[in-house]
Amino acid sequence: MNNRKHLIQLGPSLTRLHQIKMRTLLLLLLFCHVSSPVLHSMKHFTTASTGIPNLSEVMATVEVDELLVVSCDSNKRVEIKQDWAKKFLIERPELLEWYGQQCLHLSPIFKAFIYILMSLYNQSGGVHVLQRLNGCEWDDETGEVKGFVQFAYDGEDFLKLDLNTLTWIALRPEAVTAKLIWDADKELGKVFKIFLTQIFPEQLRQYVKYGGSILLRTELP
Repeated sequence: MNNRKHLIQLGPSLTRLHQIKMRTLLLLLLFCHVSSPVLHSMKHFTTASTGIPNLSEVMATVEVDELLVVSCDSNKRVEIKQDWAKKFLIERPELLEWYGQQCLHLSPIFKAFIYILMSLYNQSGGVHVLQRLNGCEWDDETGEVKGFVQFAYDGEDFLKLDLNTLTWIALRPEAVTAKLIWDADKELGKVFKIFLTQIFPEQLRQYVKYGGSILLRTELP
């Protein structure tokens, strides 16, 4: 009987102890959340298509930490999608102009590339889509930067660049021809490397600076 009485009296104490432990664990999680490094990313998506009516032949977007920041196409001017990015781009009109020029400049190049791919795939017409993803990731604690560029055709991976060797990796048998041609152009790989490891990371750091608390965040496990 006494043991049962002691257990009944001990119940609230055990509950209180459990609450203290849970609060301590939560504080530790929050501490890890605040102090953990953030992996930021900037991704440039370029999409060209043929055979799709009422759609711009080339469209391009820029995403920072998965947020759409800038968009443009071959028919419209550049549009800034985030208020915090407007100040950054207004203070750098040359970058804003570069985005617009990219849409216009890439339009004939991507259109020509699509027709080359159609020939490689023995296609005479229809709807076809060429996509390019390039950009970088930046660890704000270690400073490590990883650049990437990859092409896809009709929803399937096609080519990607190995930044260590500056050679292209054919992800489809039909991509071997393009790989050989691009591998022979040594300057092409060097240009991509400069953008992916120097220019883009610096732009990303500036975007993070202007994005403030919107971008400086991590997710709890």
